[in-house]
Amino acid sequence: MTFSTQKHGRYDIRSGPLKGAWAANAFRGKALITQATGSSRDEVVSDIKAHLDRMDAVELSTRDQEGAPSATVYEQAFLAIGELNEGYRAMLRAHLQSPDHLISATRLADAAGYVNWSAANLHYGLLGARIAEEINFHPPSRPDGSKIWTCAIARDPGVDPEFPDTSLTEALGRKLADQHFEWQMRPQVVEALRALGY
Repeated sequence: MTFSTQKHGRYDIRSGPLKGAWAANAFRGKALITQATGSSRDEVVSDIKAHLDRMDAVELSTRDQEGAPSATVYEQAFLAIGELNEGYRAMLRAHLQSPDHLISATRLADAAGYVNWSAANLHYGLLGARIAEEINFHPPSRPDGSKIWTCAIARDPGVDPEFPDTSLTEALGRKLADQHFEWQMRPQVVEALRALGY
């Protein structure tokens, strides 16, 4: 009777004996997602898989018009990818704390200590790709076919003018003043980062 690990979609299920019974835990990365106990390994693994499948079905049904999931899913994704380097954390904090959660790549670069907006675009896109993989998000593509990975974290502020924390008049004023496009952090990401203590 040994412990074993098996994949189930995005999850790792670890099962083994526990005090005369069987237990299983499901993880995404290092984040514990759910647990089960029962009388056999097959029973607990089957219970875990069924629970994960129900969770994923609910998560799919709650995605927004662009396919971005709930704040809870984002929170789990940030936990699953683990500790971020200080540059990534600085960009997320700056974006979260910006008025209306709007920020340009130039300001992201300043926050992270990168040399220019191009470096910020690169790194925010790399972070977006990691998040997109965790949340099963398919971002839009540029005309050349390359993916806009930052869309896993942020969006064009014009997408949802009803988002209550957004003042489009103020955003437009800032855009005209500094001539830089501003990304708006997705409301689900705002909620997830606040829950994580950013």
